Amino acid sequence: MVEGVAAAARKAGGGALPGQPVVGPAAWTPATLDPSEWAYQLSPTEVDEIVAATRHAVDTGKPIPELSKADFPLPTLGPHLERFAREACWGRGFVVLRGFPVDRLSQAEAATAWFGFGLHWGTPVSQNAKGHVLGHVKDLGLDPDDDDVRVYATHAAQPWHVDDTELVALLCLKTARSGGRSGWVSSASVYNRLLEARPDLAEELMKPFAFDRKNEEDPGDVPYWLLPVFSFYKGHFACFYNPRMMKEAQARRGRCGRAGNVAPALQAVSDIADQPDLHLEWQLEPGDVQLLYNWRLHMRTHYEDWPGFENRRHLLRLWLTADDAPPLDPAYYGAAAPGRPGLGIYRRGTVHSAPLDAE
Repeated sequence: MVEGVAAAARKAGGGALPGQPVVGPAAWTPATLDPSEWAYQLSPTEVDEIVAATRHAVDTGKPIPELSKADFPLPTLGPHLERFAREACWGRGFVVLRGFPVDRLSQAEAATAWFGFGLHWGTPVSQNAKGHVLGHVKDLGLDPDDDDVRVYATHAAQPWHVDDTELVALLCLKTARSGGRSGWVSSASVYNRLLEARPDLAEELMKPFAFDRKNEEDPGDVPYWLLPVFSFYKGHFACFYNPRMMKEAQARRGRCGRAGNVAPALQAVSDIADQPDLHLEWQLEPGDVQLLYNWRLHMRTHYEDWPGFENRRHLLRLWLTADDAPPLDPAYYGAAAPGRPGLGIYRRGTVHSAPLDAE
């Protein structure tokens, strides 16, 4: 994998300006990408190193949330992982690794391995009000139409969106019987096409919109965030887009953050992201790893599962604050607890936990 383009972008600093097309490695289309630059096959030596590091981490006796990078030593692979994270943050926004040794690990060992592996990319943050720093993307049989349900705990499609973190890392343990494809699109390229076709909507989406917090806030706190969909900060472009949270803020709280009908602007983002020449899709298989710089856009298609809870599609998920990433609009830190730097979902007194299965 070549890091040169991302390194050049990092060295040059930000040059993105509102009302002008975003240029650089983040503004990609599938036609401009070479799969050899974003897909990486782990070598037998690297796989053995992961297994050995897992044994070492288990032998420390520490609970998973208390593990440190030093507890998961990857002397050969570690520098590559750090490079992949820089490539994601400063380059195209994603990388895929294949061959993580899920077939050589129990589910509990895989949980330890995945958490330790992710520490080489950044610092894990809480993914929900329960303080989970190790997440499970698995159908719990919940109703996706319930406004308080997080869609990752269902088999429903997840439209184009971002999460509340800097890096999203997924490890596939089991696949569905059908469906469940992952998709990525450059939010910068979406912005560029919208700017060309509807500059009025592109400008509208740089103003604050309300995003529902899905009752994961502390009692008495404001139950929504006000954030711009498109942000330009210190010359860097970012995107915070989650149409479900935006529609819920309007339906449940009577807040959309803007006057008038905002539906055309929101729909335009999804419509452009859906254009076949703009996005990539990938079917994650067991042992596949997906690392995403969150301020791009990702989605998942609907899926049908196998019978039996233990056979269901199952991905381990980490939300991470990156060790080295472009500066971020302070508005996007709205979910952080008072006085706490970083992202994630926190209530006062949140304690990190790492369940070994979905709950």
